Amino acid sequence: MRISLSRLATTLAIAFTLPIAAVAESALPRVMVWTAYGTGAAGYAQAAALGGLLKFEEGSNIRILPGRNDVSRMIPLKTGRAGYCLCGIASYFGQEGIFLFNKPDWGPQPIRMVLASQGTQSFGLAAAADTGLKHPRELKGQRIIFIRGADSINMITSAVLAYGGLTWDDVRRVDASGTNEAIEALINGHADIMPMSTRTPLMERIAASPRGISWLGMPNETAEEKAAWVRAKQVIPYYLPQFETRGAGVSEENPWHGGGYALPILVTNADRDTDEIYALTRFVDEHYDEFKNLAPGAEGWELSRQVFDWVMPYHEGAIRYFREAGVWTEAHEAHNQNLLQRQQLMLDAWQEQLTASAELPLPEFQRSWMERRSQVLTAAGFDPGFQR
Repeated sequence: MRISLSRLATTLAIAFTLPIAAVAESALPRVMVWTAYGTGAAGYAQAAALGGLLKFEEGSNIRILPGRNDVSRMIPLKTGRAGYCLCGIASYFGQEGIFLFNKPDWGPQPIRMVLASQGTQSFGLAAAADTGLKHPRELKGQRIIFIRGADSINMITSAVLAYGGLTWDDVRRVDASGTNEAIEALINGHADIMPMSTRTPLMERIAASPRGISWLGMPNETAEEKAAWVRAKQVIPYYLPQFETRGAGVSEENPWHGGGYALPILVTNADRDTDEIYALTRFVDEHYDEFKNLAPGAEGWELSRQVFDWVMPYHEGAIRYFREAGVWTEAHEAHNQNLLQRQQLMLDAWQEQLTASAELPLPEFQRSWMERRSQVLTAAGFDPGFQR
């Protein structure tokens, strides 16, 4: 999700020109370094807006390092140059040591969540309306776009296909080099379905074209639909049912039962200071009413929107505040402990992988790691995900 230059300029003005108020001593440092999406992206604007509030209220600043891609945003966190990453779902890929992070110099990362913008982005499959397609089970033999180099968005397609009881083997794959090329292919009739977010402004081009746009429904009400969602989450565990009323071809009058996940996600490393994380979490919650209007998507940071039984463990500092706020339950704690155990299993397995297979050619190393990862997690009773 991108924002206009004028709106970004306003947000940055707030972030960097507010006076510093006189405040009591805080656990927050004078400067925190965050990596984030590039300037012009909603995630960057959210970091800038929160930085403005922190400067005004606490005398603490956020220095933002914009990153062009998933790896460039994660490197400063890995090396200690940044304390936080306001990332996308690639932070989860980093925890799992998969895709771009399945390399000898990466592997699973000891990541902890702080907060996330939940429920502000929905992802699924958009079909040209003239196809008449409405449900994933109708996709057999259809032409679906695969966007080269876009692991996270292509996994959405895999999950939606699984929801419909299908795989990539059941459809006709049409490769595209990027989002713009994919949209052109759909509009020009070279393909019929593509994965994307409803709120990506570029999708309005399809909605306004002669073909029109129709999002494939993924309801979660009947026993059959819930079983379909289980299949989808076996592909990508972070994908959650979501009811969407905004976006290209979607409205209050024409809502969509689809899926989504948090974006952006504020993560840090396991060894980050607990008092600092507690203070930051508390600050965001206590200043939410001011923060939510300063940047697009900031409403997703509301405490009531947080998903405490998701796919990455929360930092103990954040949990301390959640307990104080009365929103952290024993079930959440048990789930978090399971995630910590799962993460440690992967970290230990990675060390074994490096000892046994570091000299293998990269493709063989990557296959070996995915097999080892799956075996270790399955043996311990965990679903490794990414099964299709």
